[in-house]
Amino acid sequence: MPWVHNASPEVEAQSQYPSILGVVLGLTGLMMFTVALRGYVRIAMVKAVGKDDWVILFSAICSIIYSGLCIGQSKWGLGLDIAVRPKQNLNNYSVINFAGRPFYMAGITGFKVALCLSYLRILNKSNKTYRKFVWFVLITCVLGHLGGTLVLIFQCKPVKKSWLPLTPGSCLPNDTTFYALAAITIIFDCIIFVLPIPLLYSLQINIRRKIALMTVFLLGLFTTICSIMRMVQIITIAKTGNSTMLVLWGTIEMNVGISLTCIPTLAPLFTYFKEKTSYYTHGASRERTNGSANAMQVLKSARDRSSTERWRDRDNTSDTSSQREILGTDSNVSAQRPGARKNGGGITATVTVDVKVEDVESPRTGEFRREEKWS
Repeated sequence: MPWVHNASPEVEAQSQYPSILGVVLGLTGLMMFTVALRGYVRIAMVKAVGKDDWVILFSAICSIIYSGLCIGQSKWGLGLDIAVRPKQNLNNYSVINFAGRPFYMAGITGFKVALCLSYLRILNKSNKTYRKFVWFVLITCVLGHLGGTLVLIFQCKPVKKSWLPLTPGSCLPNDTTFYALAAITIIFDCIIFVLPIPLLYSLQINIRRKIALMTVFLLGLFTTICSIMRMVQIITIAKTGNSTMLVLWGTIEMNVGISLTCIPTLAPLFTYFKEKTSYYTHGASRERTNGSANAMQVLKSARDRSSTERWRDRDNTSDTSSQREILGTDSNVSAQRPGARKNGGGITATVTVDVKVEDVESPRTGEFRREEKWS
């Protein structure tokens, strides 16, 4: 079954819908995974859900809806130049395109607001000046993106011309509109992701963790690169009418921005796994060490016991003979050989022992040790 509605096999072969599906599904799945981890940490581990968590959830929902609309739009011609796009798809394509605009703006606004709220949560009450500045950035960010959303909704007059392009009327130029919106996004991306650096620098935390957090926030500037790439695509749209890369860079910007916003909140989860791994590693090492120590202790005890018995026997004998009492004085046996020494009614056995001392080389260490051979 063909993917693009009303398209011939030749036209569908030109469509970029496989790239759209791959990027949208992959990044949306990654975003959902990080948001789910954030929810687990905040609910199950930290047991404290803040306003920023609810805002990031709202942003994630907007991203999912926008991603679904992108996939749906690809079935009506997204991924094709306007010259080869089936004419009968025009209205359906335009309706989905128009529907996605507010969700895109809400999604990218959401993760920026969530970041600002998380900064305010970290800040203590003494940093009043810094808190006021964060609030100023948050409010202006919301107002700026809200203004951009209204421009996208009311770009055409009458408004329905946005989803019914053949309706008589006029619209603001796409290039001017998109350049202005991209500029607003870039400015707030730079401000918000750099905003916590002075705060993190003053925090009394481990220097390695401090650098890691700064790096994560600076990685957020990648969303600025996405906005710049969207600006570059405006030229392509003006030439071919193909907005595929504009939509894809918007999807990347939103999903990556949400994911990066969630990473700093996952610190308790990273700490948990680090401690768990360390526990099992050290536990196994301790078991091996204790097992070896116990084995060595057993061998040492056996060796000491053997040595004690052997030297005790030697103390009671001469170099060439050993005497051992077999029956004690209470024995009923009284028979003795003529001339045998009496031993209180017992029988005395005399054993002749030959002891040979040799220097033997150890096959493992190469050292020589003295061994005694008894016979």
